[in-house]
Amino acid sequence: MRMRPSAQSAGQQLEGEQQAVELRAELDELLRASRYASQRERRLNEAIRASPGRSRPDGDLLRQLAQARTLREGLGARCRQISNQLEALEIRLRHEQQQEPPQHHQQYQNHRQQHYGQHHEPEPEPAPTPPEASPPPTRPDIGALTERITTLHRTGALAEAEELLDRAAARLAPADAALLVGMLAQYGPTGASLHLARSAARLTPEHAVAVLTELRELGLAEEAAELFHAFWAYPAASVPGLLSALERAGQNADGATLLWEWGSAPTPELTSLAACLQQHGRPGDVRTLLRQAAGRPTADLAALTAELPPALTTDLLKELAALRPPAELVSLAAALDDAGSRDLYGQLLVALLADGPRHRTTFAALRAAGLPTTPPAAPRSRWGWR
Repeated sequence: MRMRPSAQSAGQQLEGEQQAVELRAELDELLRASRYASQRERRLNEAIRASPGRSRPDGDLLRQLAQARTLREGLGARCRQISNQLEALEIRLRHEQQQEPPQHHQQYQNHRQQHYGQHHEPEPEPAPTPPEASPPPTRPDIGALTERITTLHRTGALAEAEELLDRAAARLAPADAALLVGMLAQYGPTGASLHLARSAARLTPEHAVAVLTELRELGLAEEAAELFHAFWAYPAASVPGLLSALERAGQNADGATLLWEWGSAPTPELTSLAACLQQHGRPGDVRTLLRQAAGRPTADLAALTAELPPALTTDLLKELAALRPPAELVSLAAALDDAGSRDLYGQLLVALLADGPRHRTTFAALRAAGLPTTPPAAPRSRWGWR
C-alpha cells in the first residue's frame, strides 16, 4: 500500500527545497565573484609584466596579486563546498520524493507507476460522466512517449527519435516537457533527456525559461544546465527578450551570467548586442556588458571603441578609466594614437581628466611615452571666424 506523506515529512521536503534554492543562489554569487577574482589576478599579472623601466615588480602590485590569488582560492574552495552540499541535498530530496512523494511531484510519480507497472492500491472509480457533459481535456501520455523514444533508440532509428524529441519540446507545456525530461533521465536512453532540454531552448524565450524553472524544481540539475548553456547560442537580437523572460521568472542571476559570457564574445557580436540592449531600453544591462568587456585585451578594446555607437563608446571609455591600471591605459592610448583615432583618443583623455588626481600616474606615463595629455580642440567651421 502506498503511504501518504505526513505533514511533517511534507514540511521537511519544502524546507529542503528552499534550502536548495538558497544554495543555488549562493553558488551563483560565488561563481561570479570567483570569475571576477580570476580576471583581476590575470590583469595584475599582465600589469606586473608590463611595468616600464623596472628591474623588479612594484611592491603594491605584488601585494594586490597575492590578495587576488588568496581570494580566488578561497572562493574556489567555498564553491566546491557549496556544490557538494547542493549535490548531497538534491540526492536526499530525490530519495524522499521516491519514498513519500509530495503533492507537486504526484503526476510525475503516477506516470512512473503507470508505465513501469509499480503496484499500488487501486484508487476509487470516478463517477460516470453524464452523456451531455463535455469530455475532460486530455493530458499527454509521458510514459508512452518515453517508451517510444527508448524503442527507437534500441532499434537504431536515432534520427526518428531526435525528431520525436524535437516535436515533443515544441508541443508540450513546460511542466509536461520537464516531466518527460525527468522520465528520460531516469529510464530513457543516454543523452535523450539532454537533447530534449536543448530542444526547449530553441523555442520562445518565455517557454524556454519556463521549462528551465520546471527542471530546477524537479531537481534535474544536469538537464537544466544543458538548457541554460544553450542560451549562449542565442543571436544578439534575441538576448533582450531572453533577459526579460529570466527577470520575470526570478532568474536574475542567470541574466548576469549570460552578460558575463557575452563580455568575451567576438567584437562584432558584442557590438551588436550592446546596440540591441540600448534599443530595448536596458541601460543597466548595457553597463554590465561594457564592464565585462573592459577586461578584454588592449587590441580588442581599440577595435571595440571604434565599432560601438558613439554614446556607448563614451561609456566604455569611462569604464576603462575607472577599472584599468595605468600601464594598460597607456597601451590603449598608444593603440588609438597609432590607429589615427583622434576623436577616440580625445575621449579617453576626457575620461581620465574627469578624475585627474587619481590618474596622475597615468598622465605621467603618457608623457613619458611621448603621447599627448591634452584633448585636441574641436575643429571650428569657417563660420566660427566671423
